[in-house]
Amino acid sequence: MSSANNSPWRRSSRVQARLPVVISGTLEDGRAFREKTHVLTVSKFGARLKTELPLTPGMEIMLKPLEGKQSSRFRVVWAGGADSAHSGEVGIEYVKVSSLLGVAFPE
Repeated sequence: MSSANNSPWRRSSRVQARLPVVISGTLEDGRAFREKTHVLTVSKFGARLKTELPLTPGMEIMLKPLEGKQSSRFRVVWAGGADSAHSGEVGIEYVKVSSLLGVAFPE
């Protein structure tokens, strides 16, 4: 894993990763979803992942590493625009910070 962009306004450094995960929750129209996907980058406070789903900021989702038994709740904080280089990507933050994604960051 290598370090990603460490902009001075970020709360934590990013680590590039390709971690297989399962996300689940309820879409804005009330339909439940479950999708196997992958995390692209990890930080102390959250991650960026790829998805085919129409996730929007403010939504809460559950995320579980594909090989893990524990899951954790995340909040969507941004979604890449349809016509942008980040189309299909979302930024998520832990609702309660944990080490679910297996990357330890210094205090």
